Amino acid sequence: MPTLSTIPLVLLMVLLWQLTGGQLLAIVAFCSVFSAASALNFGAMGVAPWLFVLAAGLMVKLLKGHPAYKVASGINRLSFCLVMMFLLYASWTSVAYPLLFQGTPVIRTVSEEPLAWGLSNFSQLCYLLAAAVLYLLALGSTRSELRDILKWYVRGCTVACLFAMYQLANAITHVPFPSEMLYSNKAHVIYGAYQINGMWRLNGTFCEASEMAGFVIVGVALVGWQIVTRPFRVSRLLNLLLMVASLLLTVSSVGYLCLGYVAVFGSILALYYVVRQGSLSIARVAFGLLLFMGGTALFTLQPAAREAATKLVSSTLLDKQNTESYRNRTETHVVALETLSKTYYMGAGWGSARASGLIYILLATVGIPGVLLFFVFIGSLAIPLFHKRSTTTPSSLETARDDQFEQSLFAVSALLLAMLVAGAEPVDPVLWILFGIATVAHDPHAKRRSHLSAASRLFFAQPIAT
Repeated sequence: MPTLSTIPLVLLMVLLWQLTGGQLLAIVAFCSVFSAASALNFGAMGVAPWLFVLAAGLMVKLLKGHPAYKVASGINRLSFCLVMMFLLYASWTSVAYPLLFQGTPVIRTVSEEPLAWGLSNFSQLCYLLAAAVLYLLALGSTRSELRDILKWYVRGCTVACLFAMYQLANAITHVPFPSEMLYSNKAHVIYGAYQINGMWRLNGTFCEASEMAGFVIVGVALVGWQIVTRPFRVSRLLNLLLMVASLLLTVSSVGYLCLGYVAVFGSILALYYVVRQGSLSIARVAFGLLLFMGGTALFTLQPAAREAATKLVSSTLLDKQNTESYRNRTETHVVALETLSKTYYMGAGWGSARASGLIYILLATVGIPGVLLFFVFIGSLAIPLFHKRSTTTPSSLETARDDQFEQSLFAVSALLLAMLVAGAEPVDPVLWILFGIATVAHDPHAKRRSHLSAASRLFFAQPIAT
């Protein structure tokens, strides 16, 4: 059945179709931030906006013809083979393991129950197959299309952060807020901002604050990378400040941990580029000094700022073990490990169990074999980092910097860190789009195919560049 989000989503898709020139992955990336909404509801199961957009967009593309699909040349073949093995294995476990280990205690929602094949196996299998489609579509994209995908995802994060700020204004001043349209998903959703130890906690367009932190940290990583490696722009800086402020207002330990990772890694990256280029950007140095001096003055002259920061750190990091959410997550970890042992370390099957944290959910569902396949695939994405470049001329460095491989890999690392702390099944659309980008964009000097591919004719508005 349609929801209050259906018509606005269709209108948004039509608008984005015009703005992107029909780039389906860019539209999916933008719409993925509206995770608390549901495009359609079938009983207790809702269809995520990005999944609805993907299905509708594919149907529109397929009406133009059925040419054969071809993957772009120069991809990371090892990563491609490993991820296909993981997808096939996870799909097989979704069908076979619930029948093989029927009756094993698992956690599906909030309580423990005996294992049996059910609706969650079907729905998670559908999401996994949709994630595989996103991955394959990314493999058929040109570099300009890959760049547009990341650009539109950042824009989606910006819109989500603006909604979060509007949510804060609604909580304080009670201005009208479209909660019925944004929160139409029948799953677990936080319907408004609330306070923790006197601090407002926001979830924006997401089901809960920690989920928002996991998505926004990808935008922070992408924009931060661009600020370090590309010419300095005020628009990028303002965008970064908006996302960081919104992330801080999630009051999420996951978000703060990932923000610290991005800050440390970004500082190392900035130092690396200064040494590599042999030049120093005055604008970046001025911004860094201004930020440092402003923060120092704030915490030195304003006791209230020190008190607020101390309370924030205590609530999200130091006193986390005393919170109910920590105890609930720990309970799911215990049950996940029990499920693993009772299924002979093979797992209960994809979609059969729920746990907090990527490793625990993988152990409970696809077992040791699935965990090994998944993380070996992640490691294989980074192998090209250790390859020597064919030239070191300034022009080749600029070309390499335009390449999306390192940027997407950095974003993947930040998102995976968030999922390791408090993630569910790895079916987030942005994760698989980034996987595809990291697989296909690993070599800035790889030769592109000289003929017009079927992938460009079927899925993209612009033909593949020769």
